[in-house]
Amino acid sequence: MFNMLKLWPFFVTILLLTPGCTTRENPVDEVETDELVLPDKLNLVADTTGRDIDRVDRMDILLDANGSNTLILWVSTGCSGCHDWTEMIADEMRSGNISNDTRIITVHRYPSFESRSEVIDVYASENSSTESLWPVLVPEDGQSAIDVNLNRPTDYDFTTAFGNPATPSFTLLDGDGKTIWKNRTYWANQTILYEALDELQ
Repeated sequence: MFNMLKLWPFFVTILLLTPGCTTRENPVDEVETDELVLPDKLNLVADTTGRDIDRVDRMDILLDANGSNTLILWVSTGCSGCHDWTEMIADEMRSGNISNDTRIITVHRYPSFESRSEVIDVYASENSSTESLWPVLVPEDGQSAIDVNLNRPTDYDFTTAFGNPATPSFTLLDGDGKTIWKNRTYWANQTILYEALDELQ
């Protein structure tokens, strides 16, 4: 009779290699940012979901910020942690603990895997518990960020330019496009949220 104990190391290896959150990201497509010299000041100009709350149909982050800091929440549609953060921030806004004009924006991280309509269904629909009460940007696949110092698009896409942010994660830009704070805590945490908001001021 076949001895199942012989397969035990195989099953343990498979369990250890199975990720906790799948984002359908293809590691082969990743560029090692350690080998790149990334711009220290970045901007992104991308389509929004077109709601009134998005303010414009196509947002230039730094132009819209007008010198203020901007907190970016990087998301994907099937990411439970992204949903959790979105719900927490929205709840804080509804309860009056965060002003509706606080400079938070959501940026979709995976345009090559998830469609614009999927992003709208999850983050820009009144019927969704994960509706963002702040602007949602939906960049195109392969779209470049802007190198602020050179005033031209980078030679690589926006995700690479911003250091391949995880989902969920936060990037805080100052009014010149310099990253001044980052966090990649997966589940929503009020302490971290208020740390981000303190940095946002």
